[in-house]
Amino acid sequence: MKIISDLQILYALIGAAYNIFSIVRVRLGRAPLSATNPKFGLVVMAVVAAITLTQPYFDGWIYLLGWAGLVVMLARGPVTAHFKAISQGKSIERYSSPQAAWLAFLINLFGLIMGCIGIVVTTAALAAQ
Repeated sequence: MKIISDLQILYALIGAAYNIFSIVRVRLGRAPLSATNPKFGLVVMAVVAAITLTQPYFDGWIYLLGWAGLVVMLARGPVTAHFKAISQGKSIERYSSPQAAWLAFLINLFGLIMGCIGIVVTTAALAAQ
């Protein structure tokens, strides 16, 4: 499970870096990288890290419930929105470039996949107890 938790933390760090870079761009008078408010995105990445760090405690229940909520939020929110922007051109003008849209999509897809794997592994461990 440690590798999954480490990859989830990596997701939070990469997502945070993307949002920090976007904030810096805005402060320099340039467009943000994506349609997502970068300050909100930074808060979400902090929540991801906090939930991930709870995994070894309380038999993983906080982690399991937290990541279940995150998976739903990621799937319905950023993953879907970034995918629609790329595939249908929906709000694509709100991204600084097509590459920024792809990067936002791939970062969040990675987080979604790692979240799903973490849920499955934690659920299996709880069932084995």
